[in-house]
Amino acid sequence: MSTRIKADGDTWRPVLDKSAERRFLLFFCASNGQRPYRVVAAGANLKTDEDVAGLSAAELLAMFNKSESMNVSVS
Repeated sequence: MSTRIKADGDTWRPVLDKSAERRFLLFFCASNGQRPYRVVAAGANLKTDEDVAGLSAAELLAMFNKSESMNVSVS
């Protein structure tokens, strides 16, 4: 998948985790390998990589903004 967004000063590549019953969208930093990945619940409408590729940059950015670093809350 070649979908990418710019956020927090870096470029991020979203990847759908399809290994569990509950799906998650993982954001891997494509521009800085030292950044930890970020994770957010994907929701019922994201079932395939094509579904993720069909999201707009604004939709991906909104999901990125809800994501947590390595699934650990900062609060």
